[in-house]
Amino acid sequence: MRKTFLIPLALFFQSCIFNQTDNIQELGNNYYYIGDGKESQILLGKSGQRSGGETIVPEEVTHYDFNSEYIIARNLQDRYKSEIKFWIIDKKQETQPIPLDSIEFTNKLQTLNINLYLKPRR
Repeated sequence: MRKTFLIPLALFFQSCIFNQTDNIQELGNNYYYIGDGKESQILLGKSGQRSGGETIVPEEVTHYDFNSEYIIARNLQDRYKSEIKFWIIDKKQETQPIPLDSIEFTNKLQTLNINLYLKPRR
């Protein structure tokens, strides 16, 4: 009986350990989204680099979208307080964006004429 229980448990832990970074999406200009469960984030890597780099939007990224000029994102900053922040990344300027509340985010999207819509992470 014990042996039957240990095999599925071992397979579960193996999938958790070895399947950490299988969800990577290039966002252009060396930006990329890495989906790793509750550690999902948007990073800026060095040219051609697909691991590591500077964290631009910290975990947990729940929604994002991008085009050739911008990346927009929504993240859950504090799981215990359910603090949600929004981000607009100008890929040409490569400056560190600041977290915005929903009103600031909506206003800035309109001001910059950004036609992107937040979509759930993949």
